[in-house]
Amino acid sequence: MVLNDSPLVAQATKTRVQAVLRDMGYVYDRAAGNMRSKRSSIVGMSICNLINPYFADVTAGIQEALEELGRVLVLGNCAESVPRQMSFLESLRQYRVEGVLLTPAIATPKSHVEQLHAWQIPLVQVTRYVAGVSSDYVGNDNKAGARLATRHLLDLGHERIAYLGRNRLTSTGKDRFDGFRTTMRDAGLTVRDEWVVDSPSTREDGFKGAVDVMQGRDAPTAILCFNDPIAFGAMLGLRSIGREPGADCSVVGMDDVSEAALWQPGLTTVSIGRDTIGRAAGQLLMKRLEEPERPFERVIIPPELVVRASTGPLRPVAAKAARAR
Repeated sequence: MVLNDSPLVAQATKTRVQAVLRDMGYVYDRAAGNMRSKRSSIVGMSICNLINPYFADVTAGIQEALEELGRVLVLGNCAESVPRQMSFLESLRQYRVEGVLLTPAIATPKSHVEQLHAWQIPLVQVTRYVAGVSSDYVGNDNKAGARLATRHLLDLGHERIAYLGRNRLTSTGKDRFDGFRTTMRDAGLTVRDEWVVDSPSTREDGFKGAVDVMQGRDAPTAILCFNDPIAFGAMLGLRSIGREPGADCSVVGMDDVSEAALWQPGLTTVSIGRDTIGRAAGQLLMKRLEEPERPFERVIIPPELVVRASTGPLRPVAAKAARAR
C-alpha cells in the first residue's frame, strides 16, 4: 500500500516504511505488479525523425505530460522507415503497452493504423496523420500556418515566391504546400513550377534548393520553406551566391525551433506550439484509456507568425527588375 501511495496509510507509517525500503535496497518489481493490475503503465511512442529538433521538442512535451500522469514513455525512432516503424509497433504490442503515440513515417500505409485498432491498442496520431483512417489526432493547423507565412510575404510586396521542401507523401507536406498555393491563387498569382522544389527536410536540401531557384536573371524575391532546417540551409545558400537573407531575398521557415531566434538574421517562421502539442497528445491518450468507446477527437493547435529579420519589404531595385522581366 505504501508503494502504491495509498491514502489509507498514515503519513508517519509511510515515512517509516520508505526508510526501511531504502536501507534494505528494495526495488519494486514493476512487472509483477502489472500482472496483478493488468496495466503496464507504459506508453509507446514511434517518432518519425528524432534528429529533427521539432520532433525532439514535441517528444519532450509528451514525456513531461505522461510523467505527471504516472506513465513511462518507451521511445522508438524509425528514421522515416516504414518497415522499422512496423517492427517497433509489433514490439510495443509484446510489451503490452497501454497506448501508442504515432508520428507516421513518410508514406505510412493505412494498414499500420488499422493494425493498431485491430490489436485494440489506443492510439493518438501526433503532428502527422494517415489519411483515410480514423483515430485521435493532435497537431497544428498546417494550412493556416502556411497561409500566415505566405500572406506575410505578400504584404511585404513579394509576388515572386519560391517554395522549398514540398513533400507529397506526408499530411504535413501536403497541407503546408496547399496553404501556400491557395493563398497565392487567392492573390491572383501563379505558383511557378520551377520555383517549387521537392526535397527532404534537411539543411543541405535547403542550401541546394535556394541556389538552384536563384540562378539567372529570373529569380524569386522571397522563399517559403517547409520547415526551419530547410530555411537555415536556404539562408546559407543565398549567402554562398552573394545574396543577403532579409535584404536581397526574404526567407520564411515553419515550426519556430529554438535555433530560429539565434540565427543572424533571426528567422521569420511560424510557431506551432510544440510543447502544447506534446502535452495535448499525452492528455488525449489518457482520455482514450479512461473512455475507450468515446468518439475520436482531433485537437488542432492554432499557429502564430513570428516575424524576425529574415524577411523585409520588397526593395525598389528588385521590384523594378521584376516588372521588367
